[in-house]
Amino acid sequence: MFQKIYETYWNRMFALVARKVKDRDDILDIMQNIFCHLWNYRNSLTPQNAESVVIKTCIQEISNFFSEQKKQSFANDDISNAQLADDSSEQLQAILEKEEQLELLRKNIELLPATRRKIITMNKFEGITQEKIANNLTLSPKAVKKQLAKAIIFLRENHNHS
Repeated sequence: MFQKIYETYWNRMFALVARKVKDRDDILDIMQNIFCHLWNYRNSLTPQNAESVVIKTCIQEISNFFSEQKKQSFANDDISNAQLADDSSEQLQAILEKEEQLELLRKNIELLPATRRKIITMNKFEGITQEKIANNLTLSPKAVKKQLAKAIIFLRENHNHS
């Protein structure tokens, strides 16, 4: 009976699978799965049910093929995401570079005159307004603004030369 099914339905099965799957190697793999399935159930095949079993098995194996493709796609996406997610070395490098820049900034701030250093520290690191700094240091607001501008210019120049 199995030989008769092969001879009778092989071309029809191939055409049915080929309409849904384009790659020839995939088609042949599916055909092999179909015949394995039919072989396993060969004792229950009769001339009366052979055609319906063959068609049902084709549809089932095509469905199984696409399910496997989808699973592999998800698995590949998970692997890609896992590889993308492990950017810790780049993050560590970025953190180290920022710390290095901050340390350079601290050293350059130490090179500023005492009053200018105090003004930029109060304004940029402590968040104190220029007006309050002027009141605290008994300076004019214009003097604080000029000292702050000179400090920033100095720090930019030293940063660019480092």
